[in-house]
Amino acid sequence: MGDLVVHETASCYAFARFGRQWRLCVIEHPRLEGELVPGGHAEAGEDPLATAVREMSEETGHRVRLLPPPLPEGYPHPATASVWHVVSMPAAADSRCDRRHEHRDHIVVGVVDRPFAVHGTPEHTVHWVERSALDRINLPEDTRELAGELFETIDRVVAVRPRPAVDEALAAELLRRQQEDQAVRLVPAAERTPKLMERWQAIDEENTAWLRELIAERGWPGEALVGRQAAGAAWLIAQHADRQPEFQQECLELLSAAVTAGDADPQHGALLEDRVRIAQGQEQVFGTQLTQGADGALVPYPVANPDEVEALRAAWGFEPLESYIEQVAASVG
Repeated sequence: MGDLVVHETASCYAFARFGRQWRLCVIEHPRLEGELVPGGHAEAGEDPLATAVREMSEETGHRVRLLPPPLPEGYPHPATASVWHVVSMPAAADSRCDRRHEHRDHIVVGVVDRPFAVHGTPEHTVHWVERSALDRINLPEDTRELAGELFETIDRVVAVRPRPAVDEALAAELLRRQQEDQAVRLVPAAERTPKLMERWQAIDEENTAWLRELIAERGWPGEALVGRQAAGAAWLIAQHADRQPEFQQECLELLSAAVTAGDADPQHGALLEDRVRIAQGQEQVFGTQLTQGADGALVPYPVANPDEVEALRAAWGFEPLESYIEQVAASVG
């Protein structure tokens, strides 16, 4: 029979928050005629973590951020991303081996902070599935079993640790800057003088520069550090940092990671996602960014998937698009 042939492989269980609900990334596998988590064979000398990241990118177009396995609550040392399990799986003959062989599969777990951002062309059709869908799709039983367990674990794995003490002084400063931001924006359009518009621009530029320095020193100010209201103020400053598009993009990446960790409001992540997309000339996801149509009425900038936008808005806790447009129109009328 000859020596057993062993191939090194990696499988990536990648999760993303859709609103406040987790979903798992699966691909349609053309040869197996079912769904699998992304993964594949390691290249010569390739580290298993690198294999998982590469296969995730090639097969789905997503950039995954790998996670460490869970440690006991209160464990004092930070953990780094690593392989969660190594399992030996029998494999049938395929294009890489003309007889039965074995896969030594390195299982990793990760998150995609921006599930609507696709980089490159995916090799396979990608689906993000809820926990309740695992029993309805054509998954291998071992994948279904492990995925179910991971759905129960993922919240604890991504949570901010160690949780910092709330910085009351920083929170107060964020709220003060938010108040300044809103004071100029709430002036009725008919009363906006050139002097007020200069003040508006100065406030935005001052707040942007201040937030940039804060992030460089301490990272994104999430709810664990400054509380829910002040974390919202940080988002608002980033939302209005339009004159610094590269920095606004950086804020989106950091805020999205905070949303993943349960450290920021998912709606804030959605609003900034749309804002950055429109600024970059892309279609938005949630329909939150509005402009004037030909008749002067407010309409959304182009939306990537119009048939799905209402379901996405509902998942993130937004009101229906028509109601949203009416509310915005009333506030600026």
